[in-house]
Amino acid sequence: MAMKRPWTSLDDASAESGHSALPASDGTAMTHPAERTSNGLGSTLSHRDYTIAWICALPVELATSRLMLDDEHGTLDALDADDNSYVFGRVADHNVVMAVLPGVYGKVNAAGVAKDLKRTFPNIRATLMVGIGGGAPGEADLYLGDVVVGTRVMEYDLGKAMENGGFEVTGIPKQPSPLLLATVTNLRSKHEHDQWSSRALALLQTRLSRFPRPTQPDQLFQASYPHPPGANTCQQCDLSRLQPRRQRLGDSFQIHYGGVASGDSVNKDARKRDTVARKLDIKCFEMESAGIMDSLACLPIRGICDYSDSHKNKVWQPYAAATAASYARELLENIPPLATTRQSPSLATEKPATSGSISRTVHQRKDILKLLEFPRMNSRKSAIQAEQSKTCRWFLAHPKYARWAGQNGHDSYRSSFLWMRGKAGTGKSTMMRFLDLEARKRHSDIVISYFFNARGELVEKSITGMYRSLLSQLLTLAQNLQHVLDGLELPLTGEHFKPDLQTLKTVFQEAIMMLGRRRLVCFIDALDECDENDVRDMVQFLDDLTESTTEAGIHFRVAFSSRPYPYIQVDEDHLITLENEEGHAADLVQYVAKRLRVPKKTHAELEHLILAMASGVFMWVVLVVEILNKEASRGGLALRRRLSEIPPTLSQLFKEILTRDQERPEQLRRCILWVLCANRPLTPSEFCHAMWAGGLSSSEVDDEELPDTEDQELNVALATSASKGLVEVIRVRNKQTSVVQFIHESVSDYLVKERGLQELWPDLGFEWEGPSHEILRACCESYLNHPRILEIIKGYSGMGTDYDNGQPAFVTDEWTRFVLTVIERHSPDNPSFEAALAKGYRFLQYATQNILYHADRAALYTPQHSFLARFFGRLGAPALDCCQPVKNRRYGDRADGVHVLVDKTLYNLISTCTINYALLDRKRQLGEEAHHYLCHSDSLIVEAASNGNKRLVAALLGLPSSIYQGKDLLEGLDGAMNVARISPASWAAEEGRIELLEVLARNAYSLSRVDQPGYTPISRAARNGHTKTVRFLVEHGVSVASTDSFGCTPLLRAAESGRTATVQLLLDLGAAVNDESYNEAVRWSIIRGHGNAAMVLLRRCRAWNKMPVEDWTRLAERFGHAEVAQLIDERSTQSAVSRQLRLEAAQNRRRIASAAAQPQPQPP
Repeated sequence: MAMKRPWTSLDDASAESGHSALPASDGTAMTHPAERTSNGLGSTLSHRDYTIAWICALPVELATSRLMLDDEHGTLDALDADDNSYVFGRVADHNVVMAVLPGVYGKVNAAGVAKDLKRTFPNIRATLMVGIGGGAPGEADLYLGDVVVGTRVMEYDLGKAMENGGFEVTGIPKQPSPLLLATVTNLRSKHEHDQWSSRALALLQTRLSRFPRPTQPDQLFQASYPHPPGANTCQQCDLSRLQPRRQRLGDSFQIHYGGVASGDSVNKDARKRDTVARKLDIKCFEMESAGIMDSLACLPIRGICDYSDSHKNKVWQPYAAATAASYARELLENIPPLATTRQSPSLATEKPATSGSISRTVHQRKDILKLLEFPRMNSRKSAIQAEQSKTCRWFLAHPKYARWAGQNGHDSYRSSFLWMRGKAGTGKSTMMRFLDLEARKRHSDIVISYFFNARGELVEKSITGMYRSLLSQLLTLAQNLQHVLDGLELPLTGEHFKPDLQTLKTVFQEAIMMLGRRRLVCFIDALDECDENDVRDMVQFLDDLTESTTEAGIHFRVAFSSRPYPYIQVDEDHLITLENEEGHAADLVQYVAKRLRVPKKTHAELEHLILAMASGVFMWVVLVVEILNKEASRGGLALRRRLSEIPPTLSQLFKEILTRDQERPEQLRRCILWVLCANRPLTPSEFCHAMWAGGLSSSEVDDEELPDTEDQELNVALATSASKGLVEVIRVRNKQTSVVQFIHESVSDYLVKERGLQELWPDLGFEWEGPSHEILRACCESYLNHPRILEIIKGYSGMGTDYDNGQPAFVTDEWTRFVLTVIERHSPDNPSFEAALAKGYRFLQYATQNILYHADRAALYTPQHSFLARFFGRLGAPALDCCQPVKNRRYGDRADGVHVLVDKTLYNLISTCTINYALLDRKRQLGEEAHHYLCHSDSLIVEAASNGNKRLVAALLGLPSSIYQGKDLLEGLDGAMNVARISPASWAAEEGRIELLEVLARNAYSLSRVDQPGYTPISRAARNGHTKTVRFLVEHGVSVASTDSFGCTPLLRAAESGRTATVQLLLDLGAAVNDESYNEAVRWSIIRGHGNAAMVLLRRCRAWNKMPVEDWTRLAERFGHAEVAQLIDERSTQSAVSRQLRLEAAQNRRRIASAAAQPQPQPP
């Protein structure tokens, strides 16, 4: 490896406190746009020196864009036949040329501008089209002011008219340059790891503050409701026709990625908008990018100013242009500069560390490998059902697969890439699982695989998670390749581990290129669960990698599966479309013939009809066969008619199954929500108790006895019947357990992506997640409040009292005696204690460990104050501990609710509830005492900050994010407070973070408390010369006469540090000048050699008279400060002369006044 690659931090830029400039990508301060220079290098630039093109269409777009420049350069002479108008400048390390359209918009004019620009500036390596656009708010959660980054451009008005009156788009997708796509992917991965890490918001609030967010409401009307003719605003519009949307907290904009529709006209038809967006999968409409793409592969960056409907107006255009410009600026900061344009000499002289500079031990490499892993890394693969008997085997003999696999004498070098496509439900994942298992039978091969999990956490469905998993598998199976990890800096453990995507790709590539003669086979399933741009980047990377390995003689083969991707072109020789294959059709025939149980005389006909209607979708066939079998078992005589009633698509079939009868609707909903929203898949026994607990409040179940969960057949029957056949129980491989899950991912797609939940249960609303988690939280609470479960928790905690009346608990029956015997026999530190509990109370562990999770997810939509009061007043920490694994930290009896929420990082419960902390305390302290505890306890914020959790710190401060008034309040905070053992207020004062002090003051936080080392915030601010911070603290009630634990005043701290301006301010604010601390301030300023500070002090007091000047000068000379002694002597002499002159002047004035008062002789 050529050089050491760090595991990058997401917060690598910090601004000097109090400075108006923003940080550049290398951490240096940037010149404010108002400070213009002739050029960014101090020398003459030519057209060849500009490498970034930035194109705008409107004057307001150019105005916001110019404010993103660090320097604005002088103009260059225009070339012949170039009629463009340019703005020249610098952004970070890039020389940027900005162009604007000549007042006439559309693709043709944009193409002309791009053509001239390309000819004039031959070294352009990246082009941005920055400005406003009309949103297409379909499945995307788009709001006005949001930014759409166009990873694909579709020319939607290029096509042909059809005979039926329709219009067929014939334009092919156009993509930005690979450099821009890679940079977008890298930047997006950073934002996904830490949603608060984007600097675009800070840019918006500092450099673009003149373009504020409009006060006009953001309103999206239903597509069927047009704007009233002649109305200039929407004040007369019918607000009942507003489209229900998910609530968004705060005013910050969000960034979306996807297709952009480009045309020659402005679209104002909402119906057309939705039709085009659905067909072409786009998020935004605009008018220029398609024209620019003919000359320059540009990246459209569009701020959403309207919803591409008749309600559009120009109010949001300036703000939308500003959000687009801020993202474009951040993007350029992440594009690596060319070596010739680097402007820091240190960069050119720095020598990279080589991989040989670090030699890690085997244990260290294993530690890094363990960090690459993540929970449920293989969960999706484990959940896929095995193939039906004798199906799938045809794929092994397919010519394209045989050629790819190198079978039958085929040269696999020339066919290293294979892509299997298919509709939803055709059996792609089952086939990939089969191929993966078959490949592992060839023990000489190294086989790795990744199955994207649509229902998992973000990492489970991300490209970053894929590379982490593949790299972990490869280096575990080929341990001699682990030395590729030696060039990496060892990352922090825990949640701080945020590996850079590019680093993962580089290490993966290096490991593969060192395989030698070993064969590596890689299977990647369900690409459609990823973002389109991420998929395109990954496919391009792996395609390039297979070419490199082929040239190097390395056996590396990769196979993908996905739903149809019309925007990624694959050579037909490498593509297998599952539903079009004869082998797949034969599998369907075999399945129907074996599983369809109907009378013989109708079997052949029904089989033929089923296969004709299936369109190759295996899951549809499975469901239809089950429906007909059930109908036949009941003596059905109209099977043909029943088959004709079955919808032809999966989504419609799911709806038909769920709505065909209304038997036990609440049970059906609970079942669907548990499978869809549980924090982890439930076991059949857990599912049984969860369903039972949900029925307690509605008297659907017997609440005296907990259901018996030992009969697994009954558990499976409950899951199947409650879900109407859409839920199954599967055995998880490599684990001795089973889980409840949907029969196919397309069920989840129908419920969520196609909004089936809102259609089935309208009361859940558009924001269905909050109400859904509230239902599950209530189920957990009902379970934990059952008398027998309460006895378990009570016995564990050792409280031995009745929660309701505080009286001693009595052993009243055989069951309670048994419970207490178990508790006595099995210490809570013994694993058998948890095992004994889990045996009869299967849902107890899930309920105790996840009830707060569901409350947190519900908190954005449903207030949780009452629940928190009940939970921590009645159950609290003992409930959280009773089923916790031994190795995990236990909270203990005294843990209060606040610390539990912080420890579990439940952001929504902390930030969205105006929490009464008295209710969260198990001891039920008085409200005033609890409020005092919150306002004056440093431990909560310090613990969160020392763990690097900015989002949690922001939540504790009552903020939606750490960005406040355009600055990151917590920049540089990670770990600082913990190491220095100082309070948040002290740290803010030490660093001069007035914004953070404002937030602390707003939350009634003490700004005068002495921290653990013994300093006050004002003493720290004074010592560091933060004059504005000192003034802020005094204005907010901190006394200038206050002292720290060492008896030192702020004036003394400022004086001994030589902070002359701060000394002057403190004197102006009323610091005493006639006490001993004042003389100490003079003394220490002289001892430290701070002559100017000493003279400021001496001019404001009577110290001259208390101590002769000679003593002050001797003190300065004694400590080696001759220049200070001379300064005091000169200033004192000048002061003495000045006093003598003032005395003589005063005496003259008195003589003149006395003479004027004498009687004057009067004339006769």
